[in-house]
Amino acid sequence: MNIRPLHNEDYPAVDRLMQQVHQLHLDARPDLFIPLEHPLPPEQYQEMVGSDRAICLAAEQDGQIAGICFVTIRNKSCMVEDIIAYLDDLCVDERFRHLGIGKALMERAQQLAKAKGASRLDLMVWEFNRAALQFYRSLGMEPQRYIFEKKL
Repeated sequence: MNIRPLHNEDYPAVDRLMQQVHQLHLDARPDLFIPLEHPLPPEQYQEMVGSDRAICLAAEQDGQIAGICFVTIRNKSCMVEDIIAYLDDLCVDERFRHLGIGKALMERAQQLAKAKGASRLDLMVWEFNRAALQFYRSLGMEPQRYIFEKKL
């Protein structure tokens, strides 16, 4: 496995993986998510890949992009002045799961975030995504807050 920065020309593989992520959300919560041809539009992808405030990684396995990770570096507002890393997206291709790819992407993202001055990594997971919840807990992450909803 090779972890490397994402490049503009990687967009077709990234788009395929982002569609897997979006389909998971669409299947679980069709009341919130709409079908999209490109969940991560090419323009937004190019902006992220070109930003010094973003960490954009690919994991290659058997010559293919098997996983991706997007982290943005942010300053918290209205809170203690701090630099944080925010995990926007992590996806491992369905065909390559349970090989340590997600863990390797997370470890590399954390190293790079720390080098950029981040003191912690935050992320958001939907309650229905039990596999992701279990995965992040296995990495030592703990819940920070809860968002509740009630249908009216």
